[in-house]
Amino acid sequence: MISRIEVLLRKLKRIFSRSDWTIRLLRLAKLEKHTTEPGLMMVQIDGLSMTQFNRALQKGNLPFLKKLLDKEHYILRSFYSGLPSNTPAVQAELFYGVKGCVPAFCFFDRSSGRVVKMLDAAFVEGFEKRLKSKGAGLLAGGSAYSDIFTGSARESHCCWARIGWDGVLWAANPLVFPFLVVLYADIFIRTLVLVIIEFFLAVFECVRGTLKGRLFFRELELVWQRSLVCIFLREFITAGACMDIMRGVPVIHLNFLGYDEQAHGRGPSSAFAHWSLRGIDEAIKRIYNVIKQSPNRHYDLWVYSDHGQAKTIPYLVKYGRTIEEAVQELFAGDAFVTAMGPLGHIYVKKDLRDIHAYAKKLVTELNIPLVLTKEEDRVFAWSQKGCFIFPDEAQKIFGADHPFLEEIKEDLLRVCLHPDAGEFVIAGWCEGATAISFPLEYGSHAGMGPEETHAFTFLPMDAPVEVENNKKYLRPMDLRHTVQHFLNKEMLGPPDTSGQGVASKNLTLMSYNVHGCAGMDGCISTERIARVIARYNPDIIALQELDVGRLRSGKIDQAEMIARKLEMKFHFYPAFRWKDEQYGNAILSRYPMALIKSGPLPNLTYRGRPYEPRGALWVSVEFAGKKIQVFNTHLSLWPHERVLQVEALLSEQWLQHPDCQGPVILCGDFNAFPHSTVYRKICRKLQDSQAVLVGHRPKSTWSGHYPVGRIDYVFVNDNFHVYSITVPRTDLEKIASDHLPLITQFDSINL
Repeated sequence: MISRIEVLLRKLKRIFSRSDWTIRLLRLAKLEKHTTEPGLMMVQIDGLSMTQFNRALQKGNLPFLKKLLDKEHYILRSFYSGLPSNTPAVQAELFYGVKGCVPAFCFFDRSSGRVVKMLDAAFVEGFEKRLKSKGAGLLAGGSAYSDIFTGSARESHCCWARIGWDGVLWAANPLVFPFLVVLYADIFIRTLVLVIIEFFLAVFECVRGTLKGRLFFRELELVWQRSLVCIFLREFITAGACMDIMRGVPVIHLNFLGYDEQAHGRGPSSAFAHWSLRGIDEAIKRIYNVIKQSPNRHYDLWVYSDHGQAKTIPYLVKYGRTIEEAVQELFAGDAFVTAMGPLGHIYVKKDLRDIHAYAKKLVTELNIPLVLTKEEDRVFAWSQKGCFIFPDEAQKIFGADHPFLEEIKEDLLRVCLHPDAGEFVIAGWCEGATAISFPLEYGSHAGMGPEETHAFTFLPMDAPVEVENNKKYLRPMDLRHTVQHFLNKEMLGPPDTSGQGVASKNLTLMSYNVHGCAGMDGCISTERIARVIARYNPDIIALQELDVGRLRSGKIDQAEMIARKLEMKFHFYPAFRWKDEQYGNAILSRYPMALIKSGPLPNLTYRGRPYEPRGALWVSVEFAGKKIQVFNTHLSLWPHERVLQVEALLSEQWLQHPDCQGPVILCGDFNAFPHSTVYRKICRKLQDSQAVLVGHRPKSTWSGHYPVGRIDYVFVNDNFHVYSITVPRTDLEKIASDHLPLITQFDSINL
């Protein structure tokens, strides 16, 4: 009854969903039927380093992401950006698998003979066409928001490679816009209020920054950036992503720029930069809540940052002139520089007789921390410490404790040898030097510094993470492979099923009533149930309420499908049969097991009609040289019938059988609360695993979303020592079934 009420409430929410109504008003295509294909929502927080992410968590600026970390089993991992550590390079590697596609954010394009920036829409569009020639992008068939590249997305919005809303709004009937204003009235009001607040805060900070000696026009520029990027763009793309989720778009990528823009102007650790993270966190929360209401596709939310930012001093502020002026003077007008950030290139218009002499002058006279030059197949690196051969002496340049030293060698060499690289590659950081940025900014990225290159990924615990060479961090290529595997449904990460050579002395058992794989959202999904199970990697699984060949679940064999996905052995007993339809319980194991017995339990009638038939399944599992007798059952809803069924289970036909002298486990859905007659009868022979674990407070398992009762049990005899009990309550478990799984781990078993 509780589950039916919840399903009804979810349907009502969908009926009144404004995202759904917007889809109808704009006549957007949507997925009409439920699909087992997974969906992925990728959120990029531009420019947020691992250090600043952890700081924001501690300071309370990311409360929703903190909740995902603490309660939803998300895992935080280090992410190396690659070089240059900027968005175009990261997205090219992530979307298309091309490393180091650009030598910097701004560079001289030798093919066109002009200086280009990766904000030049026409150039970026043509550049992406070259990337597409190497193969379809990661977002093919999906949508992209506020990115540099579209990733071959079918729909792209506010991306530099395709500016605009991709014709969606312009193709709509103008008469629908008044309805949209009414539909999103609260968001319009909220956005207006936030813009006003941000405007006054920005003006205040502009005045304060000017009084501290910063340039007035640069401070004035930050005022409109706060309003446009931190508020309008954020709200705009959040609403679009929510609509795409309700439409069932298979993969969605969204880039929040607010923090990155504020960090450039104020520094990565500044209060104003971290203030913008609160709005981003709230936007992610709204997206996540829409994901939970998605009608036809199950989505994962993955959050990551493309790169970090380092605290820097602008070259102009430190030395009183721009890097362009300094280079012009040194080369007497025969060179020009392109530098947006701490990584730039100097292009010389004439042949240089002694390139090393100029490299030394760039370091000693222009105070550039690091200068790299190429000579034939070798690269030389100049700093205040002297000249080094790169990459052989990279450790002397970047320090032995750089977290990505080996990757830096390969990637920086790729930058220096890029066909559009300058005669000199200049960098604002090297080990032991004060970090500078060539433009007027107090936070920067693109270079090789530990903060610039050290970003993060924030993925669910069961994401199929693919890492090359067993590294302790990911890079864009690794994340690309992980996404590909997820979208191809290779995401369960099954345990070792050989049953041989397992070193662990612990045994983990899960008892789980899967409700015919029908979730609280009304969708039937064996994939979702298999994913719940795989998250906790149990050795033995006792499942109740499985359908085999039933019309209501598409006539599939749920037991076989789940076992196949987990690559485990299984035995199934149908307590109920009607024509070709079956319904019952199963036991799955990663260890060898043998079926000992399966059969019905006592069944009473009411007015000549029998109650729902019930049964039990008994297998013997071989573990660590021992035979463990495992019983799985699902008892009646009716008290008197339950008592008869338990008495049968406790008889010599089942648990009192001579073969049950060793380790014994009785588990399943008993439809009985603690202290009931059924519970007391079982506890005279066996122990309730939740009750015997010292310091453990027994947890309810039913109903799934709002568990109010404990009716699922794992009973054991004295041969077992219970090590831990887990009743997971993440959003996945709460929606997958009307019961929560009960996981018991044993750390010793005696014969």
